[in-house]
Amino acid sequence: MSTIAHADAANPSRSDRSDLRALRTERQTALIRIGVTAAVMAIYISSIGIRRSLGPTAVAVLGLAAAYSLGCLVIVATKRGPTYHQRVITLLIDILLVTTWIQATGGQHSEFWTLYLIVMLAAAMRFRLVETVIVAVGVTVMFLAASLLAVDHLESGDLILRATVMVATAFALGVIARQRAEHRRERTDLRALADTRERELGHERAEVERLRRADLKRSEFVAIAAHDFRSPLAAILGVLATLKVHGDVLEPKVREELIDGASAQAQRLARLVEDLLTVSRIEDGELRLRMESVEPRSLLAEAEQASATIGLVQVELHRCRRVRCDVDAIVRVLTNLLDNARKYSPQGSRIIVSLSQEGDRVRFAVRDHGAGIPPDDRETIFERFRRLGDRRTAGSGLGLYISRGLVEAHGGSLSVGQAPEGGAEFAFDLPAESRSKRASVTQVTVGANGAE
Repeated sequence: MSTIAHADAANPSRSDRSDLRALRTERQTALIRIGVTAAVMAIYISSIGIRRSLGPTAVAVLGLAAAYSLGCLVIVATKRGPTYHQRVITLLIDILLVTTWIQATGGQHSEFWTLYLIVMLAAAMRFRLVETVIVAVGVTVMFLAASLLAVDHLESGDLILRATVMVATAFALGVIARQRAEHRRERTDLRALADTRERELGHERAEVERLRRADLKRSEFVAIAAHDFRSPLAAILGVLATLKVHGDVLEPKVREELIDGASAQAQRLARLVEDLLTVSRIEDGELRLRMESVEPRSLLAEAEQASATIGLVQVELHRCRRVRCDVDAIVRVLTNLLDNARKYSPQGSRIIVSLSQEGDRVRFAVRDHGAGIPPDDRETIFERFRRLGDRRTAGSGLGLYISRGLVEAHGGSLSVGQAPEGGAEFAFDLPAESRSKRASVTQVTVGANGAE
């Protein structure tokens, strides 16, 4: 029984089903107990004055049996499935009441000896094969021993008949208990198999849905990337066609302007290709980072130069330690944030960058004086190819998506909120370098579960 208890504890759903089954059986047994008690009372009372008198012992046993039967029904109607020990105790009480009743109604000559057969039946309903056989054999041996030891014992014919009936009943109930156990085990196995198949089907459905969403995103990705490739390619092809046809007659200044325009479009195309490669590395978990110690202010200086915002940035530099990061990746993040702040702010307005220490992290915050970002859009702007406002604004719509991916690869998070000045505030944090020692440059690959 301890093995079964441990197995049920390891599988809550199986334990719950076992408790419900035991409780249902116990309720059926309680109803049978009430029915048998009522039938015995009716038979006994109807025969008073004919074959027996209403003795005090019989009255007491009937009262106890009635109270016990009703009490069992009330208990099983309000509680969880009974424990094994509780079932054993109720079985012993049933045997005790039946034995006492038989003694009070004529001893071994009482016709109520058949109540032992009902006790065996109740045991077969509530216990397994081994327990049922033990109960049936034990009751039979007890009855035979009491009959043989009684002063006014039964005739040999009656004794053999009753013993044969009880043994046959014990054998039949043992077979029934075995079949019930096998059927219960088969139902449990089938239910477990159905649950397993249902879980597998749920996983397969989730995987199909994931693949469907991935396919839709891939289709959208290809369509938008093709659109963004088309514009610079068309400009470059147009310049090349013009130079091929009219190159000899164009003035040097015009030719130089065309070549500069084509170069600018080629650079735009190269940036778009680099963005797409970065997106692919982030999503495939193959982003390689070169982690090293660096001053936060030097990262910002490089980003100002790359974003052409020198002279527009106002730095709020609080006391903070060096950070540990991939310099190129974080400069790229800051460049994207400064570039966005310049694009979506009034021309010539200041961009405020705050650097501060928060525990073992260094916080970077970039604030602008633009219109800000509505709360409903503060998560969607980090999606691929998502841009607010006019689509004619320069950019591929990948900058914030890439920036968040690069920051998360460092174990941080990039978020946007409302700046005190009324515009948008983009903030992220990086790990600060330990005061005890300065780590050397290391190479890490960021996979699906973090740095490897």
